[in-house]
Amino acid sequence: MTVRKTADSSNFLYLPLENIIIEEQVRSEINTEGESFKSLIGSIKKRGILEPVLVTPKNGKYLLLCGERRYLAASKLNLEFIPVRVVDAITQRDEILAFQLTENLQREDLNPIDQAKGIMAYIQAKHPDRGFDLDRVTSVLVSIMRAPDRTPEDFAFNVNAIAEISGKSYPTLFRMISLLKNPAEIQTAIREGNLPVSQGYLFAANLDCPSITKIFQDIIKEPVTYRKLEKMLTAHKKVKSKKNNTKPMPMAQQIVNLRSIRSYIETDTATYTRPDLETFLDELRSLISLVQKRMLTAPIPAPTNKTSAKESLPQV
Repeated sequence: MTVRKTADSSNFLYLPLENIIIEEQVRSEINTEGESFKSLIGSIKKRGILEPVLVTPKNGKYLLLCGERRYLAASKLNLEFIPVRVVDAITQRDEILAFQLTENLQREDLNPIDQAKGIMAYIQAKHPDRGFDLDRVTSVLVSIMRAPDRTPEDFAFNVNAIAEISGKSYPTLFRMISLLKNPAEIQTAIREGNLPVSQGYLFAANLDCPSITKIFQDIIKEPVTYRKLEKMLTAHKKVKSKKNNTKPMPMAQQIVNLRSIRSYIETDTATYTRPDLETFLDELRSLISLVQKRMLTAPIPAPTNKTSAKESLPQV
């Protein structure tokens, strides 16, 4: 294997492109026909590759950790060598994702959908046995914001690491990951820059809107303001409220009812069959999902010394 050393080989080397392995990256498929990529090729033609890609040894070659766009641009230009920075052998998926997240979450050109997918992949790699699907991750993020003392310590540590890498708050991370609940066509529009991420948050918070697909298709043709879109997505809720003028049950009473159910199950579980409990569990998951949707647009109160009603909710 040919390796070209630089004057200061402790910083980086020049490796043949053929000796670099490409596996799954944080980014989605890169559009090599887009203006951004063409601009990168033009820059490399004039100035060369100024920032080395990041690689780690693997099976006699080198696995690409970060810098796929630069690698693809070099390949398009038929370059034989590319500058690389080599880090110690990394084999665990969570470690690889950590390197990719560190670089990509700090880059302005990484779209919100790929950021969210990268965060999800990192959490799942860190907790492979927890069953952390999208709903579960958003649920635990809510617990970090509302009741951090009830959150698994290792999960909180990893989320805190992501927050520090990205410079984003917990609520922002929650909203970012919630973008992945949107239909595929909405995610594509966000990724391609055809839909503002703020409006993507609105769609994620109103997935129960019966006209969500039509509204999306309409605003892609004729863009609207954030406030206008919010009114369009929540119009069906106002119709429902006019039909039902019953005063909603206070949250305190709702919590009392939840505790009553929990107490009854704890003392009388043996009378229920497994299908009964599975059905009830599905209903609870549906309730959690609904609460999460409401929380996307609900303000987060300033911390106080008093325990709020929400923080006193029993874990389910």
